[in-house]
Amino acid sequence: MGSIKDAIRAAQDIKTQLDVGVPEWDVTVDVWGLPSGDWEAYQNKLNRMHFQEGKSGAEMAVKSNRAAIVAKALYEPGTDRLVFPDMAEGIAILSKKSQGTVDGLFKLVRHLSGEDRDFEQKVKDAEGNSGGDQS
Repeated sequence: MGSIKDAIRAAQDIKTQLDVGVPEWDVTVDVWGLPSGDWEAYQNKLNRMHFQEGKSGAEMAVKSNRAAIVAKALYEPGTDRLVFPDMAEGIAILSKKSQGTVDGLFKLVRHLSGEDRDFEQKVKDAEGNSGGDQS
């Protein structure tokens, strides 16, 4: 049996939703959740913007950050190829698309990444996936 570190490293714990239709764009994509490092960077950036620009000044920047999250999560169906391998280009394209469409995809990425659950739910989920019984 390998080490715990090796088991964690090998775990495929990023959730995906395959064949997501986006009728507004007439496309189908696979949507992947994001790793914790990407979410932490997103949250840190939001916190810095709110602190520096105030709530109203940061609103436009938040929208482009959501575009960045979506750009990191859209994959060509059945592959591990990003739709937007050039993040700057993806953000530029998505920032000009309907807020409702981008926001819907953002919410799906957030869900797949586990960011829409509170701490207690995350603990319950982790306990349910522990694979062993506690005594």
